[in-house]
Amino acid sequence: MINKSKRSGLMVSTTLCGALLSAVALTAITSVVPTVAVAQDLTSGTLAGTVKSEEGKAAAGATVVITGESNGYTTTAKTGVDGTFKMSQIPLGRYTVSITTASGAKAEETVLVTLGAVSNYEFTAGGSSVETVVVRGKARRNLDFDRTTTGSVLDVQTVAERIPVGRSIEALADLVPGITINDVFGPPSISGASPAENIYYVNGMNVTNFRNFLGGTTIPFDFYEQIEVKTGGYSAEYGRSTGGAFIATTRSGSNTFKGGVSLYYTPDSLASKSQVVASDLNDADSDLHTYFQGRTGIEQKEANVWLSGPIVKDHVYFFAFYNPRDFSQSSRASYGDGSTNYVEEAEQKDPFWGGKLDFVLNPNHRLEVTYFSDDQTEATHHFDAGDPVDKLVNNSTGGKTQVYKYTGKFTDWFTLSMLYGKSSYNQTIKSFLDDANAVFLDGAVVRGNPAILVEEGDDNRENFRVDGDFYFNLLGKHHLKVGYDLEQLTANVISRYSGGGYYRYYNAGSAICGGAGSAQCVRLREYSNSGGFDVENTSFYAQDSWEINDRLALNLGLRADKFTNKNAAGDAFIETDYLIAPRVGLSYDVYGDKSMKMTAFFGRYYLPIAGNTNIRLAGGELFTQKVYTWTTRDANTLVPTLGTLISEATFSNGSIPEASTLVSQNIDPQYQDEFIVGVQKRFENGWKAGVTFTYRKLGAAMEDVNLYYVNNDVCSYLGIDATSCNNGTFGGSGYVLLNPGKDAVITLGSDFGTTWGGRTVTIPADVLGYPEAKRNYQGVTFDFERPWDGKWSLGGSLTLSSTKGNIEGGVKSDNGQDDTGLTQDFDEVGWTDGSFGFLPNHHGYNLKAFGTYQFNDNLRGGFNASILSPRKYGCIGYYPTPSDGRAVDTTLTAWYCDSKLTPRGSSFDGDWIKRLDLNLTWEQPIPIGTVKLTADVFNVFNAKGADQFHEDGEYTGVGEYRETYAMPSSYQTPRYVRLGLKYEF
Repeated sequence: MINKSKRSGLMVSTTLCGALLSAVALTAITSVVPTVAVAQDLTSGTLAGTVKSEEGKAAAGATVVITGESNGYTTTAKTGVDGTFKMSQIPLGRYTVSITTASGAKAEETVLVTLGAVSNYEFTAGGSSVETVVVRGKARRNLDFDRTTTGSVLDVQTVAERIPVGRSIEALADLVPGITINDVFGPPSISGASPAENIYYVNGMNVTNFRNFLGGTTIPFDFYEQIEVKTGGYSAEYGRSTGGAFIATTRSGSNTFKGGVSLYYTPDSLASKSQVVASDLNDADSDLHTYFQGRTGIEQKEANVWLSGPIVKDHVYFFAFYNPRDFSQSSRASYGDGSTNYVEEAEQKDPFWGGKLDFVLNPNHRLEVTYFSDDQTEATHHFDAGDPVDKLVNNSTGGKTQVYKYTGKFTDWFTLSMLYGKSSYNQTIKSFLDDANAVFLDGAVVRGNPAILVEEGDDNRENFRVDGDFYFNLLGKHHLKVGYDLEQLTANVISRYSGGGYYRYYNAGSAICGGAGSAQCVRLREYSNSGGFDVENTSFYAQDSWEINDRLALNLGLRADKFTNKNAAGDAFIETDYLIAPRVGLSYDVYGDKSMKMTAFFGRYYLPIAGNTNIRLAGGELFTQKVYTWTTRDANTLVPTLGTLISEATFSNGSIPEASTLVSQNIDPQYQDEFIVGVQKRFENGWKAGVTFTYRKLGAAMEDVNLYYVNNDVCSYLGIDATSCNNGTFGGSGYVLLNPGKDAVITLGSDFGTTWGGRTVTIPADVLGYPEAKRNYQGVTFDFERPWDGKWSLGGSLTLSSTKGNIEGGVKSDNGQDDTGLTQDFDEVGWTDGSFGFLPNHHGYNLKAFGTYQFNDNLRGGFNASILSPRKYGCIGYYPTPSDGRAVDTTLTAWYCDSKLTPRGSSFDGDWIKRLDLNLTWEQPIPIGTVKLTADVFNVFNAKGADQFHEDGEYTGVGEYRETYAMPSSYQTPRYVRLGLKYEF
């Protein structure tokens, strides 16, 4: 029997870690009067302020000089008639601000310039006395009136020392309101979006994994200076994301020599083991049931060494960094009788190294050069019970990144910045067993490469960017920013199953073998693909920050994105027009004293097409499946002698599809519309509080669909004769990329014959039968902050939200599929039944709180706590009525169990996840520098909430109950302790 079936998504796990995130109180700074909203640079900040006399009058014509406390940067500005000034493209850090008014009165204060916002302060410069010098002590920073962006900016080193956070991007991200951590893939989910919809920048360069958008380049904590996470409401300068934007800057040198070393140790003796979970309970012999324990041991050792200072005082600075590390974690799979199935130990030992050079040609022109290497190989040692052979798998990731950025201030009203960046990223999974066939038996891969898929390849990126800032007055004050951005990306791929084929055994009577009464069978899958695939992303933007008066400001932005993706032959199979994304924001000072603001925002965001789409849809992919009976197998290789062919399917036939046939010609890349309203209040005692409502609606999603299951309906509608219809194949092996729920405009391939081949036809959405892709998020966030005053700080948030739809977005947490853009969601019409409901990233209740307390001059403590409501689950099984032609019954992906519809998110709830982390820091100044001893305890009470559950309700066919259904498949990270020692001078 031959089935022309769906290319079920390859479960290829290349989840990358990457960058950044967060939110937490920075040091309280100064008394501020924020003004207009501006589009911010990716690596620097803007300093603005108002100078007044002690009588409260504007100090026009005052001279303002700023001098960097650590970077040596200095520049000068004059206040206008209203006493205000603004300095753009300022390097981040603390500055001494010296003010001399026209009358000779003086003031001097210290301020902090942060990433992603206008740092705006109010200064008082004496009274009528010419000799008056006013030093304002510890000033206060007001609400940020410059933007409508939601999110947070943090100083990574300060946050890491005051609050117990894991040294990972997920741990930092979890501090930010509106963010949850996706437990399947790792990167954050922001305001209902999937973890594959974020963008990551380091020193102005996009470092996102462009194959699947899951994270970005991995960088150690101590290399970072500041990080901004934008969770919504961001200006036209930022794009290529429908989730959030993570923008990081690395540390720099200064006129002062500085250095240090830090050591962190996580001992196994102080760590709890993870809970045992059931993997497979369907074997009739309970002794052969399989279980898994994700952490039976852990040990992490990490060091950081850095040195910085001047090469040429006031002109050339350096920062050098080296991060050796030794991470290991072990796990174990076992049988029902307690015996070992296999054990694994994963280890990482490759160092990170990098640095930065800053060339200050003069106060108005500077060049920054960043270079780092995050090459790393995770070596997983795999030992099957009774087999001394180490089935070692090496997963190599990372590469080299270099960024060159020039910034020049040519006049008071024009600043120019230019960036060039280049990076490489390894994508290789190999083992010395790569030539042996992969065999899955008794709940584990027992032969061949345990990863099953053998991959060799690398990704390369070149980034060109130009931004210009213009300042002028026209019916108010304007800051106009315009820019151009080009990315040229190449993914090189060679991939295949270990040994060329992957065997999986099934018990007699299994549905895949033919159901009740059938003999035992084996499934053989063969997969291979190779080629070089190019992607080009281009954008233009204009963003005007318009201060209409001293209480009302508008942000008016327009962004145009163009995406081009090419197949293995170098032909474009997707080339969009320029996609227009408006951004409109409003900020209003309610009382006129900068103590309370109201904001509103509307914006549209477009997501590029992942490189994975090129590789899987537009490559020469060969992917087949055959099911056979068998009676004997080789005792060593476990490869069977194949018997009778039961069924077969061709998912991809190995040829490069005609580029013009692969994609609906009216397709829209994924986009999302966002609406935000909010209010924030600063109280006289320094506390801040706010409430924000966010609504996001998915406008379009791109997915591949298998038109084989509507082939006859389409041919009948178009009037294609039976012979041409039977001979023809839509797109690539039946698959076409389109917007579900929208008419498809498709070019027919040459195999449709001379009459129909090459013709472009329109197929109405109701003929196709696929529902519209939907995802709606609405959430209310309450947040508060008590800034650090040298004694204590406190911050937190509560988000109440709902995320519903029939598509997560790019990836599929239901089954761990990171086939970005080509998931199983819309492959076959019948699989969309019951697909609308609460999505995997829905958590209705998300409470966070964190803070710090200084016990005495030497001892400080901190806490970090969170409560997260459960994920909702459905029941995933096999399509029960394949005879209706809407889907096959051989793939576990339909929202049916026991032939009954079991809609997404409607069957059961997971666990509440509760966590408390604590830390203590002892800080001791010594004659040269400072020594700090730290102890962090994570999950203090060793809470055991299950963060993932088995959602598959059927085993190998319709009605065959899976015994692990609704059981936990993993638990939250158990308790562990991290000890640290840090010396700085």
